[in-house]
Amino acid sequence: APEEYRNMQLGAPDVVDIRVLKVKTSRPLFSRNITVQVNAQVIGVERSLSNLSEGDRITILYEHYKMPKRGWAGPRPIPILRKGEESIAFIRFDQEASAYVPAARGASFDPLIPLI
Repeated sequence: APEEYRNMQLGAPDVVDIRVLKVKTSRPLFSRNITVQVNAQVIGVERSLSNLSEGDRITILYEHYKMPKRGWAGPRPIPILRKGEESIAFIRFDQEASAYVPAARGASFDPLIPLI
């Protein structure tokens, strides 16, 4: 539900504006999932528990799930960002991956979802 995505966005520890510098994707054979690695530059900071600053370069890791063509029910996939794109990012730092990961699933790179 949209309100759940909004709650995840509001709970994100880091909310920054980014400019995508590089995108690397890979897809294992016979898999519907695409692994995405985004290298980005922080161009604005709304809040950051990990002390991000404007100008920092970060890596964001996630999986993009290719949706079935019909009858899909479930969370929306995280979009694959494109080089040169500017976006808000609702993210959190993952110690295990030593990188940032989306904090609001499919709404991690969308503007804050308004209340209805």
